Amino acid sequence: MAGAEPPVLTWHISALVRYPLYGLYGVVLAPLPFLARMQGQILGAWLLGLGFMVGFVLLSGLLSQRVRADDTGLQVVYPGWVPLVRGWRVNWQDIVQIATRPTGQGGRVHYLVTTDGQGYLIPMRISGFSRLLNTITHHTGLPTSAIKPLAQPWMYGALGLCVLILLPFDLWLIAQTWRG
Repeated sequence: MAGAEPPVLTWHISALVRYPLYGLYGVVLAPLPFLARMQGQILGAWLLGLGFMVGFVLLSGLLSQRVRADDTGLQVVYPGWVPLVRGWRVNWQDIVQIATRPTGQGGRVHYLVTTDGQGYLIPMRISGFSRLLNTITHHTGLPTSAIKPLAQPWMYGALGLCVLILLPFDLWLIAQTWRG
């Protein structure tokens, strides 16, 4: 097919990351309006409920990050309605190396470094991370075999476990509010 657009590969944040973060947000903050209602603070309950919903929308926007690759470069984008968060785009021919740095939690992060010295964080918490690495190697020729996905996957499992432990208490609290 002449004139066809080159394919664009797209990755989304992994469910292993996304769902524990949604769950943690919910179990920590959802009970607050109900606690305020139990205390007789009706206005406070409404304000906390509104704040919870606004925060959930913002979290959803942040977790809606997409990584896109085409024949010209790599791009990280967020929905247009997400305020204060900018994505980035880097052209394949501008990438000269991959720099690795340690994190405070004992993991490692990796940056695509360009000819002008700019560093672009390789998104590591996406589904299909090995396909992203293969795409980077294909377009830049840089080795990516030493890069591992999800620096601390156990952390998200631990967050999920905390959510499961807290959820029955939250449901009990909410039920008490509606009964009383």
